[in-house]
Amino acid sequence: MNNSGSVLSYMSIDDLMRDSDELILFISRTGTIILINNRGSEILGSPAEEICGKNWFEGFISDSSREVVFNEFRSNLNDPEKSFFNQDYPVLCCDETEKQVSLNNRVVTDEDGIVMCIQVSGHLIDESVESQDEFIKNKELYREIVENSNDAIIVHKDGIIVFTNDTSRSITGYLEEEFYGSNFADFISADYKPLELKYLDDRLAGKHTPSLYDIEILRKDGVAIPVEISVSTIHYDSEQAHMTILRDLSNRQSLEEQSRRSQKMEAVGQLAGGVAHDFNNILQVINGYTELAQGSIDEDSPVQEMLQQVSQAGERASSLVSQLLTFSRNQQIVTRVLDLNKVISEQMAMLDRVIGEEIVLEFLESSETIYINGDQAMIGQILLNIFLNARDAMPEGGEILVKTKRVFLDNEFCKTNSSADQGYYAMLFISDTGCGMDKVTLSRIFEPFFSTKGITAGTGLGLSTVYGIVTQHDGIITVNSETGIGTKFRIYLPVVNEDAVVEELLPEQEVFVETSKTIVITEDDENVRNLASDILSEAGHEVITARNGEQAVLLISDSPDSVDLVVLDVIMPVLGGYEAAERIREMRPDMPIIFCSGYSKEQNQEDINRHLERSRFLSKPYSKAQLLNAINELFTETC
Repeated sequence: MNNSGSVLSYMSIDDLMRDSDELILFISRTGTIILINNRGSEILGSPAEEICGKNWFEGFISDSSREVVFNEFRSNLNDPEKSFFNQDYPVLCCDETEKQVSLNNRVVTDEDGIVMCIQVSGHLIDESVESQDEFIKNKELYREIVENSNDAIIVHKDGIIVFTNDTSRSITGYLEEEFYGSNFADFISADYKPLELKYLDDRLAGKHTPSLYDIEILRKDGVAIPVEISVSTIHYDSEQAHMTILRDLSNRQSLEEQSRRSQKMEAVGQLAGGVAHDFNNILQVINGYTELAQGSIDEDSPVQEMLQQVSQAGERASSLVSQLLTFSRNQQIVTRVLDLNKVISEQMAMLDRVIGEEIVLEFLESSETIYINGDQAMIGQILLNIFLNARDAMPEGGEILVKTKRVFLDNEFCKTNSSADQGYYAMLFISDTGCGMDKVTLSRIFEPFFSTKGITAGTGLGLSTVYGIVTQHDGIITVNSETGIGTKFRIYLPVVNEDAVVEELLPEQEVFVETSKTIVITEDDENVRNLASDILSEAGHEVITARNGEQAVLLISDSPDSVDLVVLDVIMPVLGGYEAAERIREMRPDMPIIFCSGYSKEQNQEDINRHLERSRFLSKPYSKAQLLNAINELFTETC
C-alpha cells in the first residue's frame, strides 16, 4: 500500500476517488492494481483491499478476452504518441459474471517522462436503461450539432477519410461515398497540396503544426474554394485520427474585397474631386476669355476659327472634369420620380444610332411599371457608357440585350454586397455578346483612367462614371464576364411607391435686366477674379473686387446699402464664402448672393440651404450667360 500512498500524494485525487460515479483504478505497466475507488469495488464485487495487489488482466478479464485486451493495451502503451487511449471489453466480477465496460486509459508520467502508472476510468456500457437512454440522447444531440454545423467537418485516419458531415458535401458537391476511403489531400487544390501533405506527415510524426490556417479545397466541378482549416487530434473507433474543420471563406473574402475596392475607389474619388476643383478654376479662365474674345472679334475673322477650336477643347475638358466629379460623387444630380421603362425606351431610340447597324439592340421591359427617384440625364449616361464599351467589345457585330425588372434583394444578397439593404429594387440588366474580360481586367473596370483600348482610344472614365452615377443614386452595380462569351451588368436602383407622381421637366426661362448694378466680386484666384470682373463690366455693371471673404466684408461694411449683389467663391483663404455671407447678411439681411465653386452644388448643399433665400449657386466653369442670367434672376426677384 506504500505505492498507493505515493500515487495519491502525487496525483492529489482523494476527492475524485471517493466521489466519482465512474470506475477508477490505477495500475502499473504490467497490470498490477495500485488503487481502486469505491465505485470500482462495487462493480467488481469485492472490497478495495482484496482487489489491490492483484493483476488487472489476469484477475478481472476472462481467458477468452485477456490476450486481445492485453496486447492492445501494451501496443498503445508503447506508442509514445498515445498518452490516452480507449478500450471496450467485458470485465470478470467476483461472482463470475461479466460486465461490459468502456474504459479510458491515461498514462501518468513524472517530470522526466518516466511512466509512474496508468489511470483507468470508465463506466458500464449497459449500466442502466436510464444511462443508456442518456447515452443515446447525447449521441443524437452530438450528431445533430455536427450535421447542422455551418462548417465542413471531415475525420481522417492517416489521411484516409472516415467521416464527413452534410456541410462538407454541400460545399464541395461530392457524395458521401465519394469521400469515404479517399485521401484527404486529393481534395486540396494544387497550390496548397504540398503544404497540406507536409503538415499531415508532421502530425503523424508527432511534430508541431499550425492548428489554424488558410488553404483552398476543390469543388467537384474543379472550382477552388478558399477555406479556413482547423485540425485537432481525436480518437475515432478507438484509434487516433484527425478532425479537420473547414470554414468557407468565399463570402468573407468577397466582402473584404468589396471593402478594399470601396476604400480604393473612395481614395481615388477624393483625389479626382480635388483635381477637378483646381482644374475647373483653370477652365473657367480658358473658356471665359475665349468666349469674351469670340464676342469682340468680327465673325468673318480667321481668328474666330482658332477660338472655336479652343472653345471646343475647353468644352471637352469640362466634360472630362464633369465625369471625374461624377465618379467622385461630387457632381450635382437633379432627381425626380421617373418611369424607368419610359426613360430606357426614349434613350434606346437615340442610342441605336450610336452603336451602329452591326449590333442588334433589344429591350425587354418589365410587365409592371417601375418608378425610381433618379436623374434622367445620368440614367442616359449609364446606358451610353455601357453601350459604347459593348460596341468596342464587338467589332464584328453582336447583340446587346437590355431588361428591366422589379426584384427583391434578400439577406443572402446583402451578405455578399455590403452596400445593399434588404428591399425592392429596379434591376437594369445589360448584356453583350462581346469578347468578355478576364478576372484581372474585371477587378479594375470601375477605376478612372483604366482602359484596355490604348491611350488614343479613350479616357478610361466611361465605366467609372457609371459607378459614380449608380452610387449617387444609392444603387448597386455588379458585373459578370467571361472571356469569349460576353459581359453582363446588373444595376439595382431603389424603387419608390407605385402611386408616385412622375414629374415633367419645364424648360428654363432666361431673364434679362438692363439696369446697371454695383457688384462685389470675391475670388482668391486672380485670373478668375479678373475674368468675372471683365464679364460684368462689359455687361454695364460697376464692379468692386476682393481677394478673400474678409476683404469683401470690410468693403461692404463701409456702405452696405451701396452694394447691390455679392459674388463669393466658396473656398478661399482667411475667410471662406459661406462664412463671409453670414457676416454680410448680419449687416444687410436682404443682400443677393451668388456662390461659386469648383466643387458641385450637392457637396455644398448643406451650406447653401442655410443661405437659400436670395442666393444662387454656380459650378465652375460657368459661362458668361450663366453668370449674367443668375444675376438677372436675383435682381428680378427684388422687383
